[in-house]
Amino acid sequence: MNEKVYINKDDSATFVCPQCQRSKTVDVSHVIKADRSVKVKCRCTCGHAYAVMLERRRHYRKPANLPGVYTHLADGKQVDRGPMNVVDLSRNGLKLQPVFGTQRGFQVGEKLLVEFQLDDRTKSQLKKEVVVRTVTPQFVGTEFVSDNYYENALGFYLLNAS
Repeated sequence: MNEKVYINKDDSATFVCPQCQRSKTVDVSHVIKADRSVKVKCRCTCGHAYAVMLERRRHYRKPANLPGVYTHLADGKQVDRGPMNVVDLSRNGLKLQPVFGTQRGFQVGEKLLVEFQLDDRTKSQLKKEVVVRTVTPQFVGTEFVSDNYYENALGFYLLNAS
């Protein structure tokens, strides 16, 4: 599997050789607007060749498999409620999969209340309000309404991502 390299705010990426640990920062602004994944082949001055995937996301996305419940809100009122599975988490949001693969007519911009339990040592319970950002037939991409991800166990959970 290829290692991921995150693009910095200045549109550069730092590549670290897995063989000798030398690093090199390169301007990657020319690939930021690409509509598909970008795989880069690197050759270190030590002679080692390796491949990496450029990750355009702002923050690390931790894969997950966390059951929970969503409440679909419209004008502050409950429209729908159902089981879900959190597929991945980041500082900014999460991707969820409604159980049975149905996306229940979610629209971009709508709010959901999501409740789920982390698989950390203390089995932390989270209840977060999110805004729908993307909808596919199988998944719903969301962004947290509050940007204070350290307000609960989520920050610690993401810091200890493996």
